[in-house]
Amino acid sequence: MRSAIKLFLVLVTVVVILVAWITHQLENPDIRLLAGILLASTLAAFFIFNLLDHQDEKQRRKAREYKSKRNTNSDTSRVKRSEGTFALKEKRAGLTWGGGNIKASQATRGTKRKFLGR
Repeated sequence: MRSAIKLFLVLVTVVVILVAWITHQLENPDIRLLAGILLASTLAAFFIFNLLDHQDEKQRRKAREYKSKRNTNSDTSRVKRSEGTFALKEKRAGLTWGGGNIKASQATRGTKRKFLGR
């Protein structure tokens, strides 16, 4: 809605100034006053809407931070492991592509997999 109002104000201001310029009415003090009022109202609307957008973003950021703080205490932040693996078990070294360890020197794309140098 704010962007529609800003667009409307800009279009009205541009149209009034262009029509006054084409018809050589810019020397008329009433037209100049109208153009000045339109320009001032357009700039004021942009300034006010910018402040409102900034406040909305600030509130959204606070809500996200509150939500993230609330979620850190829940179980969703823990690392999920399958039930078949033990968390303290030592991990094997090497690249894993599609399961199984592959020696790093033989890990190239497009070649047949060689598991542990066999």
